[in-house]
Amino acid sequence: MPEITLDSRMDLLSECVNIGLGRAAEALNRMCDSHVKLSAPEIRIMSRPSLTAATADRCPAICEGVFLPFFGAMRGMTALAFAHADAAALVTGLTEAMGIPDPSPHMREDTLREVGNVVLVGVLGAMGTMLGLHVSYQPLSTANTLGPLLAVADALCSVTLYVRAQFAVARYLATGDILVVMAQDGFDALTTALDAKIREQLR
Repeated sequence: MPEITLDSRMDLLSECVNIGLGRAAEALNRMCDSHVKLSAPEIRIMSRPSLTAATADRCPAICEGVFLPFFGAMRGMTALAFAHADAAALVTGLTEAMGIPDPSPHMREDTLREVGNVVLVGVLGAMGTMLGLHVSYQPLSTANTLGPLLAVADALCSVTLYVRAQFAVARYLATGDILVVMAQDGFDALTTALDAKIREQLR
């Protein structure tokens, strides 16, 4: 049996993420009755120090973030974060597609929460389904910084899956960051599941 490489693990992980984003795009299509395209041009695994550097370079200090804690075979927190301009573009595209040209602040917040819920559950759910890892979720929360996610990263011996996600809705284009912070034991479980799936595909 050939040795399992990091590249083969990342290829399978990318496949899981893209399947999750595809399902999320389908759900958003149904929500707004308009074509929504989601892609992930960058996927990386990062340690806690590199998470700090990545968030400083990529995610604005003040952002619009949706946070979803999870537990089970993998445990930690995942987040979808946007710069304000990207969040505004995405919400405007979705609400206009729903025939609401001037949504209230409350509806804008609810729309962004629903996007976060659909995308984050879609990505984690695809990983869990493809790799046989059961994951349960706790209630969503929102914040204007990545503080809740970084606090979880500090509390756990953690590894982060970073996904740069691009959303296209009608004439609107927005870029967001998906960050999945998981405890080291959960990452070990993910790695074991990836290896098992790769071996199965090589038979």
